[in-house]
Amino acid sequence: MTLVIPEVSEMAATFGGSGPSRDHYAVLGLSAEASPTQITSAYRTLIRTLHPDARPGGPPADAELAEVIAAYETLHDPRRRSAYDAERHQKQLTASRPVRIPVRVRSSEVMGYSAAPQPYEDPFGRLVAWLLYGV
Repeated sequence: MTLVIPEVSEMAATFGGSGPSRDHYAVLGLSAEASPTQITSAYRTLIRTLHPDARPGGPPADAELAEVIAAYETLHDPRRRSAYDAERHQKQLTASRPVRIPVRVRSSEVMGYSAAPQPYEDPFGRLVAWLLYGV
């Protein structure tokens, strides 16, 4: 497993406005199969780069720092991590389900045009056409 740590400027651009719904694995730059050692290593590296003492002249990264801490608190605890993984899996299942859209198809036979040949003559269609259009 390779740890990919984005630059601080990239992290500030991607974290800004994302809110608490951001994936905890993406916050730490890890995949879902990461070991506890890799989670701790990524957390410590990000804390070192985002800490205010490490960036005395730069802009404050309070939101990003809080997001990294929240991600670590969730993924470090085995019970919280398993609950988070189950919730994440459920969201992926519901997001990948197709949405059924009800469609109503009108028959164009009443207007004198038959879209497809009928294997039999529909007596009710002729009756409706006679009642509505006097055909």
